[in-house]
Amino acid sequence: MQIMNRKILADVRVVDMTEGVAGPYAATLLGDMGAQVVKVERREGDWQRSAGRGEPGRFGNPQFIALNRNKRDIGIDLNSDEGRRIVERLVSKADVVISNYRAGVMAKLGFGYERCKALRADIIYCTISGFGQEGAYARLPASDTVLQAISGVMSVVGEPDGAPLRVGFPLIDMAAANHAVQSVLLALYGRLTGQGGANIDVSLMAAAAALMCGGFTEYLSSGRLPPRQGNQNSLLAPAGAFEVAGGRFITIAVLRDSHWRKFCAALALESLAGDERFNTNAARVKNRAELHAAIVPLLKSKSSEYWLERLRAADILCGPINTVADVLADPALAACLPLLDIGLPNAARAMGMPVRYDGAFFAAERPSPAKGQHTREVLAEIGYSTEDIERFLHAGSAFAEAP
Repeated sequence: MQIMNRKILADVRVVDMTEGVAGPYAATLLGDMGAQVVKVERREGDWQRSAGRGEPGRFGNPQFIALNRNKRDIGIDLNSDEGRRIVERLVSKADVVISNYRAGVMAKLGFGYERCKALRADIIYCTISGFGQEGAYARLPASDTVLQAISGVMSVVGEPDGAPLRVGFPLIDMAAANHAVQSVLLALYGRLTGQGGANIDVSLMAAAAALMCGGFTEYLSSGRLPPRQGNQNSLLAPAGAFEVAGGRFITIAVLRDSHWRKFCAALALESLAGDERFNTNAARVKNRAELHAAIVPLLKSKSSEYWLERLRAADILCGPINTVADVLADPALAACLPLLDIGLPNAARAMGMPVRYDGAFFAAERPSPAKGQHTREVLAEIGYSTEDIERFLHAGSAFAEAP
């Protein structure tokens, strides 16, 4: 696995005023691309440090580590006047400010868009929030789980006759982070072409709806609600999860009618290929129960290795339903992944940015920081004297990790 050290955004300075998932991950992705990211952390710390199983340790738990590499950490009391003046100096020297507090919090802290623009005229100001900056829901607290419910995502996850289910990872947070990064990169390009800074607003609600653009568009066009599909794709058949011998599962997707005939040949069910109940995808979707009655018992009779070999030989989309451990144990799959050597006591390796640029993944130049780890370093970098820094630390307007 090749890891690249090229710092394409090396001249871009980012002030990261975020906690949790979406904001920290957006800042980390910019850090992966080489941006100089400074995480402003309050004394209580980013709550994500301690979220998860086990003791978080100096550098946070594995979830925090995954979301906060390639940045430095400065500890600031944002409730103090002097602490706010320090952040004002950071912003005045920055290119990008990212926050993910609910609407109104940044302004209350003294760092709304207009104030940051006054500090740096061409600032790129990106907020990630639950429901955007305006409207009746803007000031409601939000999280990925809450937005999975409110946005409609949970309504389409689960068995057709069962309860709605949550996706088991912060899907919407991660999508919003990527949209934020795209927007920041767009604004950086716009600034190069003379368009100045930008005020970017990314909401988890809009990010979730965009993930379901097909379902929303179908409802707007026809009034039909997207159903819960369970382990079957409601638009295709056969397409979904199927049990095989030994209690394991594989997934199969037949996309075209020509693939249907190949599928039948792979299962030695040539008699089904010409059956008018199944000769088109629309017919197979309509008659899914009868189709499953024919193929499910057969699939259960042989191992996943047997069926995957036959189906792949017939050029049918298929694969095992893996755990994370299964993925990492497969050398061919692991070779696809940007696994980073982090070297922390509770996380020797982590998953990086999933982009090969000129043939290589981006590197982790820095692991996730300890709270206040770089306070002295960053304060000196933005022009404060040793005496000033010690005064801030003594007064509590800034804090640093114990040496």
